[in-house]
Amino acid sequence: MKESGIGYGSINHPVDRDPVCGFTGIIENECPHCGRKEEAGDVGFERIRRITGYLVGTMDNWNDAKSCEEQDRVKHSLTGEQEPEALIEE
Repeated sequence: MKESGIGYGSINHPVDRDPVCGFTGIIENECPHCGRKEEAGDVGFERIRRITGYLVGTMDNWNDAKSCEEQDRVKHSLTGEQEPEALIEE
């Protein structure tokens, strides 16, 4: 990482869960299993994310800066392509 000019990096495994149908995996705005959209119901998706080194189960209490930082992360797949299904984040 030093040779690439990256000061910090971590491998993250985003884990989302739709509590309605039980699907566990990466969910953007729509569950790939049942097609439910998060904003369509009373129950949101459960999301595990890393922020400032800690894994958290909800992003509800994040301030605007932390929410923007999570959205702006560079995400890479194992094949080197940038994808939402990322496993490695900078």
